[in-house]
Amino acid sequence: MSDPIANRTLELACTVGAIDNALEAIEDGADVNFQGGAPLFLAIINRNRSLIHLLLDHGAIADHFITKKKITLIEGREDLVEELVACAPHNPRDVKPEQIEEIDTAIRSTGVEILLSDIDWDKATRFRDSLDAIGAGSSHRCVAEFLQWARSETRTDPESLGTFLTDHDPTVNEYRERYASTGEDLVALAYDYISDSGDKGSE
Repeated sequence: MSDPIANRTLELACTVGAIDNALEAIEDGADVNFQGGAPLFLAIINRNRSLIHLLLDHGAIADHFITKKKITLIEGREDLVEELVACAPHNPRDVKPEQIEEIDTAIRSTGVEILLSDIDWDKATRFRDSLDAIGAGSSHRCVAEFLQWARSETRTDPESLGTFLTDHDPTVNEYRERYASTGEDLVALAYDYISDSGDKGSE
């Protein structure tokens, strides 16, 4: 039987992203699956990959959030964590027009490979999710497919990323051209999204 105080401590730790406190709560008898997997849910909401790993290491049940059928198709822990993070509802505050413009400009001038070479994975996936949230369908599909392809090809050896981009230059170029041809005004879409979200919040 789990310790109620430890459970509450784990819940708070997962809310604020305190990994050391979460581990201490687990060691004190917290149940990582209490309330239908609340700790993992909070870690997913916060897109805290380190906490998700910790909870999975201590028996958190992922199929509270992903179907068992889909889990059987996932190859490896990193892919499972990414699938769980993808379950997180989008936070309107994550849509930052200035950041979207910065990454969009970099992609258009350098290419989609900048998402892997110059931007950390979390920022790249937040950009992907922001594109989905603001309704940039073509840009989102291009970025999502590119990131998924690159991740599946380099999952066993993340250090091979530079070589991977060079070896697959024709395909990377195709993604670059596809992104450049979308013609979507991401900044305008982002500001429209923020405006709409603000209007809904004030109702």
